[in-house]
Amino acid sequence: MSARSLFDPLVDAYDAARPSYPHRLFVDLEWLAGRELAGADIIEVGAGTGIATRALLDRGARVIPVDHSPGMLGRLCERTPGLGAVRADGEALPFADAVADFVCYAQAWHWVQVPVAAAEAARVLRPGGALAVWWNDVDGADLRWWERQQQRLEAMSPGYQRDHRLRPWADELRWTGLFAEVVTVSGRWSRTLAVEAYELWLRSKSYVQATGDRLEDFLAAERRSLLKAFPDGMITEPFHTVLVVARIGSPGEDVVSAPPTATLRDP
Repeated sequence: MSARSLFDPLVDAYDAARPSYPHRLFVDLEWLAGRELAGADIIEVGAGTGIATRALLDRGARVIPVDHSPGMLGRLCERTPGLGAVRADGEALPFADAVADFVCYAQAWHWVQVPVAAAEAARVLRPGGALAVWWNDVDGADLRWWERQQQRLEAMSPGYQRDHRLRPWADELRWTGLFAEVVTVSGRWSRTLAVEAYELWLRSKSYVQATGDRLEDFLAAERRSLLKAFPDGMITEPFHTVLVVARIGSPGEDVVSAPPTATLRDP
């Protein structure tokens, strides 16, 4: 199934239960990019229902959200009236050269071909601008309920692997030769939500939907497992958030030649 059609049926669950991002992430984004979000021109690709869009707008940025799902963009525009949005993808951005201070991908960079999307981001960025990509990943390696969930997914969801997003994101961007600096920051945070909301969160995931006619069996087994771990029905879920910022050089500045040591900060 193509990403173009994948998320349209998931809009309600996605909008209701997907997590936002910790305040620290946006502080670190400004720190690494060397400029504030307030007043910045941002192209946000894979904007979905606007979770990161609204966080960027709240910090004073001017944001153009981009997505190739009409259902997702429709919900984004309902939630944020008056905001223009563009139906497109990151591998063919319909914008002129050097028009943005940031190109951002929240929970979406893993859907693109990195060399193509990185070149498009570099094209639309102004000198000194930054490509920023980030993810929330569940930080559950030592949790029995999460281990059971991963075993269940690996058995029931075709092709699913729990380490599907463990890739050298920063190195892949350095290897393009397009950026003067590429830095990674990571941190941890958690949220607590009712088991019903957690089920919606599961339903919003493409690899959970890929269980097909076994979906309800999967969700029933999850509910039993979660209520065993959390008898009060309130699920505390830890996250590991990763932010990678690749900055375009100013005139005369060389591209990065060696990877710096990753910086680790708590959100």
